[in-house]
Amino acid sequence: MLAGLWRKFLPIVLPMALAACASGNFLKRAETDRSIITGSIPTTPMMANVTDEETIRNAVTSVDPNTLGSNGLAWANPATGASGQITGLTEFQDNGHLCRRFSTSMARFDGVGLYRGEACLQNSGGWQLRAFASS
Repeated sequence: MLAGLWRKFLPIVLPMALAACASGNFLKRAETDRSIITGSIPTTPMMANVTDEETIRNAVTSVDPNTLGSNGLAWANPATGASGQITGLTEFQDNGHLCRRFSTSMARFDGVGLYRGEACLQNSGGWQLRAFASS
């Protein structure tokens, strides 16, 4: 009886086993196709050069710190996919310049980090990020 089962299944099982062995050797020689380029985040010309630090600076300087609640201020950079939450935003004067100190989280493709920063209003009227470092 057992010999009868083998005769029925051998024509099916043997080609499958041989194909599995052959495909294993073929896959060992396979190489990565570097010509294929993909992108998951579409960019526009205006967004392409916006860094996360610039996005954070713009968020910090566009809100009134006195009206910021305990939840802070959410920010997101569509150009890089990074996002976070700004907290502890305070204003102070430094050599006659209005400055803002803050903390922020940053979630990116490579992980989540906490940062501290400082932005100051320049004589030209624009804000400059003077300090930005991991905390």
